[in-house]
Amino acid sequence: MRIEEIISLLEEQPMTVRDICIALKLEPSQEKEVIESLKRISRVLKRKGKQLLVKPPICRKCGFEFENINPSKCPKCKSEWIEPARFMISVK
Repeated sequence: MRIEEIISLLEEQPMTVRDICIALKLEPSQEKEVIESLKRISRVLKRKGKQLLVKPPICRKCGFEFENINPSKCPKCKSEWIEPARFMISVK
């Protein structure tokens, strides 16, 4: 996975995993690879004095905030209408 390209994208603006896939012209099936890359990016950024911030997914129906970054449906109201997690880079 192209870690430096993902870092460059996230330094410009907050993005979802799907936004990253679209920007890098990746197939939707590669979203899991992007998620794995984000875990590595977190460690790389730490050495550079930066950090990967995550705005967690939120249920658009009831406002429930998820801990998992890739939920399928809300445990509170059972809705599948979920705002995806957004990732961004900040300087410590």
